[in-house]
Amino acid sequence: MKIQTLAVILSCLLISVHGQQSDDFPVPASFQSEGIPRIKNDDVKHLFFEPSAIKSNLIWDVDRTARKLLVTDEKNAIYSVDSPLSAPRLALDGRVPSTLRVNPTSSVVAFNNDKEDPDNYALFLWDGKSEARKLSRFDGKDDSVDSFVWDRDGKSIFYTLNDYEAKTTKLCQSDLTASKCFAVELKGLWNVIDNNRGNILLKYWKSSSNQHIYLYSIGSGKLTPLSESGNATKAFFLDGKPLALSEDSPECGGGRCLISVDPRSGTKEIISLKNVRGHLGDLKPSPDGKSLLIQEAFDGIDSLWIGKLKSKSIVPVVPNFLNGSYVVWNTRWLSSSEVVFTVENIGQPAFIKSFDLKTKKTTVWTKPRLPEVLTDSVKPPETIRWKSFDSKEISGYIVKPAKIEKKSPVLVFIHGGPQVLDRPTFSSLDVRFATFLGLSIIHTNIRGSRGFGNDFMDADNGAKREDAVRDISSLLDWIEKQPDLDADNVFIRGESYGGFVALATGLKESSRIRAVIAEYPLVSIRNYLQQSWIDEFAKNEYGDPKDEILMKSLMSFRH
Repeated sequence: MKIQTLAVILSCLLISVHGQQSDDFPVPASFQSEGIPRIKNDDVKHLFFEPSAIKSNLIWDVDRTARKLLVTDEKNAIYSVDSPLSAPRLALDGRVPSTLRVNPTSSVVAFNNDKEDPDNYALFLWDGKSEARKLSRFDGKDDSVDSFVWDRDGKSIFYTLNDYEAKTTKLCQSDLTASKCFAVELKGLWNVIDNNRGNILLKYWKSSSNQHIYLYSIGSGKLTPLSESGNATKAFFLDGKPLALSEDSPECGGGRCLISVDPRSGTKEIISLKNVRGHLGDLKPSPDGKSLLIQEAFDGIDSLWIGKLKSKSIVPVVPNFLNGSYVVWNTRWLSSSEVVFTVENIGQPAFIKSFDLKTKKTTVWTKPRLPEVLTDSVKPPETIRWKSFDSKEISGYIVKPAKIEKKSPVLVFIHGGPQVLDRPTFSSLDVRFATFLGLSIIHTNIRGSRGFGNDFMDADNGAKREDAVRDISSLLDWIEKQPDLDADNVFIRGESYGGFVALATGLKESSRIRAVIAEYPLVSIRNYLQQSWIDEFAKNEYGDPKDEILMKSLMSFRH
């Protein structure tokens, strides 16, 4: 197959072509093709199939009172799974929530959704019977309910009302009939995380590597910082104690730990995380506050285990119970002795399991579905590492066809964000590329990615933006040394910020790249930063748009 034809197919695979009558594969209206030979439908029709041929489920939340799950399905709406392996039942259509939380004492559901005003979330209540009812009322032009939590008695909801125009946040409470907002000044972007007996945990987000946790007391109106340095990404109450996960702070000895503060005395206590050796994905306290579910990853592959707080440390009491190589999403406690979670891997769509801590029994709640032609068609992902221009180690993973007759063409994928960790999750595109086109796909976690420490996450900030592009150049050097990869046939694909890096790499490495696929790319950092809704987070990441020297340098390195 000619490389030009391959490049067109790579692009067109992202677009639905069902229902076309022509013998030729159609060129989408948004594409301009030059020098590309005609492609016959018969040559490529096997690459496409109806989306319903793939089935996957993700957990929205659990209904503990009825012991059932609320999940996604093909339509991304809200479905109910009433028992293990029962068919998902459409519960609420036409609503794709950003967050969904079930009342801790009933089956009533709260969710936020931007159906009425795109990008601005309103808060809704749904009793499972009548239409969803809106709880939030907005005063500003750009208000959005970006976070909310139920009170533990299920009688009210705490939520943050973020005004993106004024760049301020209000902390509010709805008793499910009316709302009131507290007299606490919150400048910037804040999220509500948890609450317990009149104390509320809030996260102040300045950037991905600069987040802080605060404790707000409704009774006193006092806002107390739990973490004043480092980066605090998560917080929760465990047996009544407020705990914040902090990284790179002096209190943690420059590493990571849990910090607890007594709301009355202000005394701090440090909880060691010495038993967590991999990338800490999540910690979730059990409903009775006696146990912690730990999600820990090594080279992007997750493990799940149960710990307890003992002698100022998290001590394992149930070892890893996740059998197989999986990526885990949306863990929940179904009860204080049972956890439920979504798993997937590169060759298997997402499905849901639960694990009983007492019986040690694993139960499958939903099963994935995949067309037979795509089953077992790729090798397990391999972790790869390479040295960049400054000797910094960069990593990613490669997906290869099950059979490689000769050297394989390579598609390099660059994620957006950039504060994202690309992990070996299921991708029908990857499987199709490998199965039908013989491509090897490399997923990269270049500098700026999450999961490798704050220094790595900040290593592309401001004037260091070009260093991320150099990471891809170094990857091209690595590809040239691999005996089963065809360094003469390399394609670059990126989404959003990854599209920016892909385009910049294409200009910098035009002699070593066959084609670039940039999906909804960031094209101009200056123009992006001049948008009215841009906050301090973006300026910390990309730089001040008023810095002419910096803005010109970001333009020049792409040429």
